Amino acid sequence: MNKKISVIHHILFFFSIFLLAASLVFYLSKWSSYPEEIGIHFAPDGQYDVIASKFYGFYPHVAGGIAIAGLTFSGYLIHHKKTGLSVSEKGEQLFKTELCLTLDCLSVLLSIFFSFWSRTVSLQIPLDANFMGNLVSIMLIVSVIGIVSEIVTYQKYKIRKQTAEKSGVSHRLCRLIPWMLTAAGILILLVSWERLPHGEEFENNPDYYGLVYFANFNAFLVKSLLLIPYIVNSILLVILEIFSVKAVKAQKTALISLTDRLKLVIGIFFFWWNFLLVQELPVGIMSSVLFFCLCILFLILYFKSKK
Repeated sequence: MNKKISVIHHILFFFSIFLLAASLVFYLSKWSSYPEEIGIHFAPDGQYDVIASKFYGFYPHVAGGIAIAGLTFSGYLIHHKKTGLSVSEKGEQLFKTELCLTLDCLSVLLSIFFSFWSRTVSLQIPLDANFMGNLVSIMLIVSVIGIVSEIVTYQKYKIRKQTAEKSGVSHRLCRLIPWMLTAAGILILLVSWERLPHGEEFENNPDYYGLVYFANFNAFLVKSLLLIPYIVNSILLVILEIFSVKAVKAQKTALISLTDRLKLVIGIFFFWWNFLLVQELPVGIMSSVLFFCLCILFLILYFKSKK
């Protein structure tokens, strides 16, 4: 990492820490004015849906600290360890720089997310759901830009002597990450199942038992419909896994790359969409367009590589 990138990295890191620390100090300054129980969680409309002990008001700081620590540690490993990709030395450095900067930007955005949440808890005011939704959309865009730039870098600097059987760490990660994200999404669904729909006025109303709010349709529908994205996700991953295994045996490098990319994108986007559905938030058109654009891009790269 050159000096300019290193300076940017440290600025973004300390800015993330500063925001989270400032929100913690602000919350502590209000501590004595709170009753024993305060609002700590918000429904999709920004109103409180969970009232609990004021000690739970530290949750945004704890969750934000863990998230930033995880991203920082990941950046440290990326900076000091080899990626294992079959790319040139220049490509290796560029790939690692792009990945570290993506993590740094996500760290800042997450710090803003949790700090804004903490500010709302500290002032006991409704949460600006539009701001939070836009912030999450920006995180997704940053992630997609980072993924695309890293794919382009890999394609430009990869060493083309490798066969399909020697596809290495990137191939194994592309197989593992989507299934890990799918398992994480299922765990989130299981944890959230009993408290759906959100909001005490619905949770305690027998007319809404077994229903959940789908923001895209602006309606309460059967809760079991939440399982459909997971089923579609799993079917697509299984199909791509079958094609991937056959491509490895046949040493079809272009097909291996296509299936790896599609599995990774499906895992990331379906995890994000399922998370939004569980939170009773709408699935944005922007994320859907990005998903289909990436799939089309990967197909174009496949046919180009095949030729």
